Amino acid sequence: MGGEMRSGELAEDRKAAVRTFLDTIESTAKTLNGLDSAVVVTHHDCDGMTSGGIMAQALKRAQIPVDTITLKQLYSEDIDRLKKMEKWLIFTDFGSSYINQLKEAVGEKFVVIDHHQKGNGLHDYHVNPMEFGLDGGVEISAGGISYLVAKAMSHKNMDLAALGVVGACGDMQDSRSSGLQGLNAEILLTDGIEAGVMHVKRDLRLYGRISRPLVQYLLFSTSPILPDLTANKDNCMRFLEGLGIELQHQDGRWRSYEDLNPEEKKVLSTALLMHLHQYNTPEWKLNELVGEVYTLTHEDSHSPLRDAKEFSTVLNACGRNGASSIGFQVCMGDRFEYYQKALGLLQEHRRNLAEGIQLMQTQGLQEYKNYYFFDAESKIKDSIVGIVAGMLYGSGSVKTDKPIVAFSRHEDGSIKVSARATSELVRNGVNLGLALRETCQSLGSTAEGGGHKIAAGCRLEENQKEQFLQEFDTKLGFQTNPSIQS
Repeated sequence: MGGEMRSGELAEDRKAAVRTFLDTIESTAKTLNGLDSAVVVTHHDCDGMTSGGIMAQALKRAQIPVDTITLKQLYSEDIDRLKKMEKWLIFTDFGSSYINQLKEAVGEKFVVIDHHQKGNGLHDYHVNPMEFGLDGGVEISAGGISYLVAKAMSHKNMDLAALGVVGACGDMQDSRSSGLQGLNAEILLTDGIEAGVMHVKRDLRLYGRISRPLVQYLLFSTSPILPDLTANKDNCMRFLEGLGIELQHQDGRWRSYEDLNPEEKKVLSTALLMHLHQYNTPEWKLNELVGEVYTLTHEDSHSPLRDAKEFSTVLNACGRNGASSIGFQVCMGDRFEYYQKALGLLQEHRRNLAEGIQLMQTQGLQEYKNYYFFDAESKIKDSIVGIVAGMLYGSGSVKTDKPIVAFSRHEDGSIKVSARATSELVRNGVNLGLALRETCQSLGSTAEGGGHKIAAGCRLEENQKEQFLQEFDTKLGFQTNPSIQS
């Protein structure tokens, strides 16, 4: 009885939090609709491009002139440059840690649309679910929040829900419970379906269901790893042929998973589950195999943009290769010149990731008490080192019992720190964003960082490296074993 009451109280508390959050969105949208002009400043990754693209489209539809800027990260020197523009600034996918600096620089003429763990500043136009007790790491990303603001500006923007879903997938918010949850599911998916731009179904969740030929669909699977199939082309071909599945159309074109008929899909999914059981695959990995997949119904039937997860990878490929402006134009609707450039960057991105993983596997990781560590120096781009670190878990080359911390170098010589964890580690108390922020605070004002529980990053000077490694180890230890603080 008591448990049921407590559950009901929590549900009512969440409803109240959502209402207050949506009220803030309404007031922010009203302000945006009254602007003469604006500058959208956004992060260079998928969620940044989708959230910035949504806001830019909403403003343009409202006949408000808008400029756009994408940044790798928002740092103090960027704020100094932006204040000279003397326009309203709309920050998407970052800004929550810089409220006080932004107020000092531009007064009240800015909006922050973010979902990362917040700092201490207060601002009327700070739209972050974390401010209301909602989990920005799980139930909505910056793309989703930007969509809610755009919808509040005009219901004609409901078609932009699809971009919000892409942003959530780019931030891996679909990885828990084999699908999106929270506000992503309650509002974005519902609106996308109602607007006729989204379709949701349960299916195999291996990456590349639309754009990859069947053999590559299995060959490159890392979530989950398919024993004796992942990275083994001959075995993949034998596996598929043994199921009686034709690999090519009659005209010679390679078939993708989405080209299969329902019976063939059932045969393949059942065979893969049996295959994983034979290798004593843990239950949590089996759950990664089947879940919700999200189709953007207005995209071409064989385009990677038709699948939300594949769309997100195309955008990340642009951002991580220093071409976020190309991905931004794809978000704005280009399906010709910039789209073709984005596909080329996708191929380059895949090569860079493969080379990065091989480097980490070859050199090996150092082990600290509470995390694994790798210093890529300048051998892996600072823009992808975090992705490579996360992919190491899927490769099976590192245990999943601790977070991974990777260093790389910025062009200016500073250190980019990227930290990644697993959902299991987060459930056991790990909060990388908090640990990084606290570590940076202990190092002084030249260290800046933060993020989510499961993924976070910061920037250091070279002379802070050793102190960071020791201090971060201590902060993580406090999280996983609170008794050591006493």
